[in-house]
Amino acid sequence: MAGSAAPATERLRVNQVVNEGTQQVVVRGKVGVPDPKPDVAKIISTDKTASIKKIELVPDKAIVEGVLNLQIVYVAFEPAQSVHHMHQQLPFTAMVELPGVMPGMDATGKVTVEDVSVASGAKDPRQLEVAAVLSVFVKVTEMQEIEVLVECPPGTTCDKETIKVAHVVGSGTKQVIVSEEFTVPAEKPPVEKVLAVDATAEITGKKVLKNKVIVDGVATVQVLYVAAEPDQPVHQFHHSFNFSDFIEVPGADESTDVRVDVQVESAEVEVPDGESVRADLVLKLTAMATRPKRLTVVTKVHDMAAETALLKIDHVVGEGSAQVVLREAFEPPDPKPVAEKIVETTVQQVKVTETNIIDGKVIVRGFLDVSLVYVGKTPDQAVHAVERRLTWRTFVEVPGAKEGMTVDARAVVEFLRADTEGPKIILEAVIKVIVRVVETLQREVVVAAAPGPAVPCPPGETITHVVMPGESFWSIAQKYGANLHDIIKANPGKHPHHLMPGDKILVPCPPAKG
Repeated sequence: MAGSAAPATERLRVNQVVNEGTQQVVVRGKVGVPDPKPDVAKIISTDKTASIKKIELVPDKAIVEGVLNLQIVYVAFEPAQSVHHMHQQLPFTAMVELPGVMPGMDATGKVTVEDVSVASGAKDPRQLEVAAVLSVFVKVTEMQEIEVLVECPPGTTCDKETIKVAHVVGSGTKQVIVSEEFTVPAEKPPVEKVLAVDATAEITGKKVLKNKVIVDGVATVQVLYVAAEPDQPVHQFHHSFNFSDFIEVPGADESTDVRVDVQVESAEVEVPDGESVRADLVLKLTAMATRPKRLTVVTKVHDMAAETALLKIDHVVGEGSAQVVLREAFEPPDPKPVAEKIVETTVQQVKVTETNIIDGKVIVRGFLDVSLVYVGKTPDQAVHAVERRLTWRTFVEVPGAKEGMTVDARAVVEFLRADTEGPKIILEAVIKVIVRVVETLQREVVVAAAPGPAVPCPPGETITHVVMPGESFWSIAQKYGANLHDIIKANPGKHPHHLMPGDKILVPCPPAKG
């Protein structure tokens, strides 16, 4: 007697989405005007961004720690009513409910500032009261291998669907240490004691070789410290620097799509003489190489018991890029002198602050922070430093992008130059904005099918089955020829794929055919 042919299957390795969710969080706090800045008379504007520092997964939850960054421009409370700006931060913690999530899974997140208000304190003009509403999004994924039916079993009819998935061909993780030596900015006093260190990092570029990915990035260190001055005021400064490294990714080549994530695991700063700074950061680099794969899968078998699985993965809708050209003329703020010659121009950070999808376009907003060192037009020709923030807005065409999809956007500075023109400094920059739009593809697919029952089941009755090692609701249904969904319904509280040997399961037998 000839045996029946096994149904044709194909094995997929996918980054399965376990769960995703959004949580709003309200951040309230007070920030002080740093010395030697003057008191606040009136707030002119507030630029706000937020970033995630850490995501910790516990059963069914994600705990997110981050920081709200504020750039506040204000009119000083003094006769001249000069305009000043300051940078302040407020930490936040959010908890996002994500049923099914467990420690050890991969988590990514994004935080958006929905609203912020800054007002002068009622009792102290040097204290500002901040209230902000943040939207925190977390997606948790897990690498899984799944074997799906791609043809109907012999003698059956079935439903099929063609899907496109990102098949994972390889992944890799590497821990690296990046270091930088620099000096405290000239306009800041020497350091007596470091109070706190915060660091962020982002990937600015990558090059894919065979089994290897070379990455470029920018790390930014922010230092809060007590100044070495008689009244010991508290100051802060930040410094950005580039880094490069590589990650071994078996299976990667120039034809694969590679995503690289970076996480700051620790940051330490030493200032031995009050002015020379050494920063050491430990970064975790994670790379995943995928290749688009289009295949026809079986979604339902009509004439045979079948086990299904939920395929929930990220599907790339499209990618695109755009260039932003920036030009701004400004004078150094009081009391700094007019610039005679630009000595150095440095990118402090470039950041995407907001994305919005409208009819196949992604609207992107962000800012560029630049640090300038110049020779002053004074008799002693002293060297001065000034910082400038340039905001930008652009759009990127991504056909098929719709509201509600996930946007991954990053910005890279391709060109930066500064020069003098009379009393003004002319700053020019070119920024490349790269956008990827992703949606979660969710399909029920058939992973196994089998012919009639191996053990008779009395029609219309409900029997009790004692679970043996390795059994699931599917295998029990297959054994008795019962309906899988009827078994699940008859055993509330039991997980279909996590049964324990010795458990007693109720099996509703199908009614007699007649």
